[in-house]
Amino acid sequence: MDSKSIGPQASRGGSRLGAGRKAIGTTRKISLTLPNECWAEIDRRCAGGDYSVSEILRAILEDSLKEADLL
Repeated sequence: MDSKSIGPQASRGGSRLGAGRKAIGTTRKISLTLPNECWAEIDRRCAGGDYSVSEILRAILEDSLKEADLL
């Protein structure tokens, strides 16, 4: 029997320098009220599985702020 398969695997797992998802900004929890038509469009864009609601809303906000020269 292989001795590596018994007991804890100290050399694997756990926190490592530089591991994990990199932050893209500060997370704030908000509640957003939109017309059902807006939510339907967001859901439609998310349906393919390529984008999350957060990614869609982030892109819309960033584009809008750039157009208004606020970013």
